Amino acid sequence: MINVNDYQSHTDSETIENAMRHLDADGILLIPPRISITEPERRYWLLDRAILLPADTTVILQNCTIKLSDDCRDNFFRSANSGPGIEDPEKTQNIHIRGEGTCILRGADHPRAVGDGSKILANPCPYEPEDLCRLADWIPEERRTPQTVGFWDRHNHSFGTDAGKPGESQYGDWRGIGILLANAENFSVSNLTIEDSHGWAISLEACAYGSVEKIRFSMCMSKEIDGMRQNMENQDGIDIRNGCHHILISDITGNTGDDVIALTAIAGGTYHPGGVFRTTHVMHNDWTRREPDIHDIIIRNVNAYSQLCYVIRLLPANARIWNVVIDGIIDAPPAGIRHSCCIECGDGGGYGKNPEDGLRNITISNVICDANEAIRIGSYLNDSVISNVINKNPNCPVLAVRQKDGLRNVSTANLVTVG
Repeated sequence: MINVNDYQSHTDSETIENAMRHLDADGILLIPPRISITEPERRYWLLDRAILLPADTTVILQNCTIKLSDDCRDNFFRSANSGPGIEDPEKTQNIHIRGEGTCILRGADHPRAVGDGSKILANPCPYEPEDLCRLADWIPEERRTPQTVGFWDRHNHSFGTDAGKPGESQYGDWRGIGILLANAENFSVSNLTIEDSHGWAISLEACAYGSVEKIRFSMCMSKEIDGMRQNMENQDGIDIRNGCHHILISDITGNTGDDVIALTAIAGGTYHPGGVFRTTHVMHNDWTRREPDIHDIIIRNVNAYSQLCYVIRLLPANARIWNVVIDGIIDAPPAGIRHSCCIECGDGGGYGKNPEDGLRNITISNVICDANEAIRIGSYLNDSVISNVINKNPNCPVLAVRQKDGLRNVSTANLVTVG
């Protein structure tokens, strides 16, 4: 085992990279609280760039905090097989990130970019309606009142100090993802708190035979920066992308700005190679060379809520999702917050065609919902079971089916609306 504190360099990123170069045969890197002779008062680690994880590496975070610096436009952790200019990440394996005690990954005080590839950077990027009307120059003057400002006036821009800077992308991308693993097998991420992520907190692309467990989120689609609440888009919790299978997601708590957990089998679209910016995919999207589907996923013991979107979201678009177990979901936002929907199965085509067999063998059980909608079937659900659901919103049904013949061989039991 290598202790990072034994390999101090000029910056924290250099210190960690220096320690990584000295890994023993066991591949274990220990990151405890930071110790420095030159700056003893700072106990947290400050990253200027992502920590790259090669195969057969275990990172143990021990009662420590890792924070992104204001100069960092990168991930906390990324599998070393992926990144800028790597068009086709090769398969990697045995990557593990494990927290012991209280371990926190925290975003920058002044993030360079927040959001996905559809969000334009702005600085300032006001969140509150009165500040939006006063400062958002992208909104036409005649609509700059709290009564006329629209949903996308707020949500098509996201905060970033790179806004307007020559040579810097003016959109979010995969660099804003907290933990990004690509084409990885036999992996695990466990016992972490992730605060104010610059985009999605955890994203898995074409990953298999792994787990994400005991993760707490603290993100709410905005943050006070220099005395003003700024809009911070696309703060999903966990995103399972195309090609993922045999993954356990368990014991998830806290709150996110966007979806808490999303399975997004979204295929099609304009081709982009791996490693390019303005996309949340670090891998290429040539679906003749990659598996587009998602299958064999277990999601259990989730006690979390979204500020805006969904607790669980299954999106098959020009691809398929099957063999998914969703069990033990408590959607309990605080008073005054009622987000879009607890569980969504298909979106009706917003991200691409939902195949008629796009969702099958899905079980949803033991769910407590408190959202604008409880369970929404936006496309087609086949050969599935929905049971033991309590809907705490009396203004919506437990199950909303949006497509004609949207349920095919689906069994339901013990669906209850209270209030």
